[in-house]
Amino acid sequence: MLNLSRTIRRLALPVVMLSGSLSLAAIPDWVRQATGEKLPAYDAETDAVVLLDDTTITVNSSDEYIEHYRRVVKVLRPEGREEASFGVHFRDKEKILSVHAWSVDAAGHDYEVKDKEFEDRGVSFGYDLYNDVRMRTTTAPAAAPGSIHAFEYEVRRHPWLTQMDVEFQESIPVHEARFALHLPPGWEYKASWAGTAPVAPIETPGNDITWTLRDLQAIQREPMRPTLRALSVRLGVAFFGPQQQAAAGSWEAVGRWENQLTADRRNPTPEITEKARQLVAGETDFDSKVRVLASFLQTDIRYVAIEIGIGGWQPHPAADVFHFRYGDCKDKATLLSSMLHEVGIASDYVDINTYRGVAHADVPSEDVFNHVILAIELPAEVDAASYRSVVTGKNSKKYLIFDPTDPYTPLGDLRGELQDTYALLATEAGGELIRTPLLAPETNALARTGHFILSPEGLLSGEIVESRTGDHAFYERAALMHASEQERAQRLEGRLNRSLKGFSVQNMNIQYLDQLQRNLLTTFQLITPGYSQLRGPLLLVRPRIMGEKGFPLERKPRHYPFQFESTSRETDSFEIELPKGYVVDDVPVPVKIDAKFATYESRVEVAGSKLKYSREYVRRDVLIPPEQTEQLRKFLGVIGSDEASVVILKHVQ
Repeated sequence: MLNLSRTIRRLALPVVMLSGSLSLAAIPDWVRQATGEKLPAYDAETDAVVLLDDTTITVNSSDEYIEHYRRVVKVLRPEGREEASFGVHFRDKEKILSVHAWSVDAAGHDYEVKDKEFEDRGVSFGYDLYNDVRMRTTTAPAAAPGSIHAFEYEVRRHPWLTQMDVEFQESIPVHEARFALHLPPGWEYKASWAGTAPVAPIETPGNDITWTLRDLQAIQREPMRPTLRALSVRLGVAFFGPQQQAAAGSWEAVGRWENQLTADRRNPTPEITEKARQLVAGETDFDSKVRVLASFLQTDIRYVAIEIGIGGWQPHPAADVFHFRYGDCKDKATLLSSMLHEVGIASDYVDINTYRGVAHADVPSEDVFNHVILAIELPAEVDAASYRSVVTGKNSKKYLIFDPTDPYTPLGDLRGELQDTYALLATEAGGELIRTPLLAPETNALARTGHFILSPEGLLSGEIVESRTGDHAFYERAALMHASEQERAQRLEGRLNRSLKGFSVQNMNIQYLDQLQRNLLTTFQLITPGYSQLRGPLLLVRPRIMGEKGFPLERKPRHYPFQFESTSRETDSFEIELPKGYVVDDVPVPVKIDAKFATYESRVEVAGSKLKYSREYVRRDVLIPPEQTEQLRKFLGVIGSDEASVVILKHVQ
């Protein structure tokens, strides 16, 4: 699902000096004015600052507007040189009316980028085979600390929906940001805000509306923070003519627009009907029918995204997807919905974002979604508790949420990135914002069991079995399903390398890789010379053979929540046969800590000549607020100490 929520203005392009066609030039007054603004004090690590970010939308009709954009940025540190790269996107039938760029170097010399220094190129979003979005880009010269860079363009655009989702914050501070809307006579608008209290606009005669924000803080780069779009101050604005008031500025209206866009796309052909009935032949209950059709979409319809024009939003007809056996997320949802209908099962589209928190309840917008999945209506006689990914609509109907694009997650489950986030359910009545469920830790499990023999020389040998469900299985299946034996071995060795040295792996066996309803099992033999440490008559043995639950935590003050993909339950159970001539002299004390968002406990026990280590780590929440950073630090410290603890063995005659 192609989604360009905002014009792409800054690019991660190499900063290079442009050719000799650059020339000294008069810098526009609006650039001079922006550079003359008094700035607040910034942190010494601030790479650059946006002096001005100014967008003006002049609406000509419901399917055309002119976008005029200006940007001025000052580079403060060498790391801010990328701010000299700019770009503007455009589609087929959209026209760039003008584009300019200027630089002022640290010594005060002015430069203008000539037209021929701009380059047109295609854009790849990483998931698409082809799209019709192009970029006109440039990198301004002299991007050293103290330099100023300005960019201006004007584009005639043809929107699919008369609404916008405007982000004001960036990874660097913004001194002044403006968004202006010029509407035709009789037109109106609805505005909504996220990340801040509503900002009142200035309205002037001629139906001109302008919002101005000043001195916006940078959204800092912090490990494990939510995506920038989920954190930014945002304005959602819908604009509409005299006859359109009831059809704009609400989730219901967004859903109605999608219904219009997808009308007739799910219409079956005789071939679709025949295939659907053939697949469910002999299946009599709801669950069996849905599973076989879901499996067909997961395995037989390849993911290929070809998005031209409104094809970034509108699915291809089910007939085409079935005939060619490929499509993107909305195409796969369309075909599955069509096939379900042919066996008597109703379903509706669900728009969602694969980045949690981007969709905000108070800002109705189609721009906040980048993925399409399906809501399958559960018949009244079906026990909803038999599935995990179920939501209840405002019509009291229960829906099974399923992603037919995901080939690694079974029906009834939902991978972590789609959990606990807002999504748009588009029914015949219009759009309804729903919240996807956060699945319990037990649904995302990693369980390791191992049996080992330790020799008097310190060589550890034995077998480990890993069992995975949920996201643990999803990522492993995604990595291994189409990997070679060598690549599979390298992935396992990469995990072991974090815990062991000088090991060798033998007889790796993976079971149920393509059977999504079963736990994914990995079994292997492990040999590790020198595992224990000899200290005179003592032998030091780490009872935790492998697996790390902690992660580094910076000492800097935390600004944003820690975000995890999913909840999780992870257990280890390792048994070590002790070498002859040694007895246990000391074992670590049991560990147990409950940090509310997660729990951890471990225990070492001695049973005859065997050492038994067991532990359980449970993560209950996917967001940990920044004010709980010290609590998280303490929690991770307990885990780190436990993982490094050793059992002391004593040699006896």
